[in-house]
Amino acid sequence: MYIKCCGFKEKSDIETAVKYQADAIGFITFPKSKRYVTVEEISTLSKDIDDKVDKVAIVVNPIIKDIEALVESTSINTIQFHGDETVDFIEKVKIKYPNIKIFKALPANDSLEDNIQLFKGQVDLFLIDTPSKDYGGTGKSYDWSILEHIEDVPYLIAGGLDLEKIQQIEKRELSNIGYDISSCIETEGKKDNSKIKTLLTQLKG
Repeated sequence: MYIKCCGFKEKSDIETAVKYQADAIGFITFPKSKRYVTVEEISTLSKDIDDKVDKVAIVVNPIIKDIEALVESTSINTIQFHGDETVDFIEKVKIKYPNIKIFKALPANDSLEDNIQLFKGQVDLFLIDTPSKDYGGTGKSYDWSILEHIEDVPYLIAGGLDLEKIQQIEKRELSNIGYDISSCIETEGKKDNSKIKTLLTQLKG
């Protein structure tokens, strides 16, 4: 099971997540997010993370210079597009940085299957999240039955997850390879080392 823990701002929290086998650590570059971190902060936070862990920069409608700054100034090895990016733009990023993994977040709506087909040639992993008029996580779940016909691409389920919801999803016959978690490993909006340890031990132990 692949677990991406997202929205880190403190090194100690990252160290705990990596110790307890998180597969990916996410950094949010969207200024309107309460979990926002600058390129300079990402550079500091990402430099000592084990190479086997995906170091993910979450971007929303970036320009190519934003991508350049992240790839060339930090240790990230993955870009997660979380906005209205086009296939052409993502293709340009892949050509410029062929060693960078590409994740694409998509809303779980009626266009989901069409969007997967549109992007799958350029994307290494999809993240299927709760639909929202705003960009970024909502902390809310959606009806997972929409995922029943998604079979031919690797994807993570996101959206207000906690251990109980993940256990419910695991009982379904879905093809997701894992989960993206954030709010369930926080207390009062900040990452909580104890919750990180407890959840990852349950999921990865």
